[in-house]
Amino acid sequence: MRQHHNVILGSAVALAFAGVGLSASAAGEKPAAKQPAGFPAPEEPSAVSVELIAEHASIQPGGSTRVGVHFEIEEGWHIYTDPPGDAGMPTTIVVSSTVPEAGMGPWQWPEPEHFVDPGDIRTNGYSGTLVVWRTVSLPVYYVQPFKAIALQAAIKWLACKEICIPGSAELGLSLPLSANPPAASTHAALFEHTD
Repeated sequence: MRQHHNVILGSAVALAFAGVGLSASAAGEKPAAKQPAGFPAPEEPSAVSVELIAEHASIQPGGSTRVGVHFEIEEGWHIYTDPPGDAGMPTTIVVSSTVPEAGMGPWQWPEPEHFVDPGDIRTNGYSGTLVVWRTVSLPVYYVQPFKAIALQAAIKWLACKEICIPGSAELGLSLPLSANPPAASTHAALFEHTD
């Protein structure tokens, strides 16, 4: 694993996510009304789907869990790391939380793959399934003014095959607070190979 150096931790925001499930996925990406200059407007849904996930179904004071962004990239397509190489745009993740006391470690990214794009352009990035994660922890003395930690993530990427299409998503996740040791979430298996 390596640390991604270009990810920004956003400021805390007040969100009311009562009743929200443990994970929320982008219902297709939310393309901007206007595509950036130089990129074609996609004629069909993006080749990349993303989901904000947690390793455990809850978090307890004095405990921690891993929170991740799960990318599914269609065959033949790839996204970029930082630095992307000769071309491309680094994938970025900006996260904010309703609980300022929650500690967040740095994002952990797998070692990138190396691609040769048309025109013998050499780039670095990812294809297939990708989980980028960070540890979220709570101090043992934390008094619960909220019933959950609400997280919001803004994600941007550039997906390339024969052409390149920018994508973005805004995702939310509600991580319930509990005095009991947490059980594994339905996404726990996605974290098995991230150590």
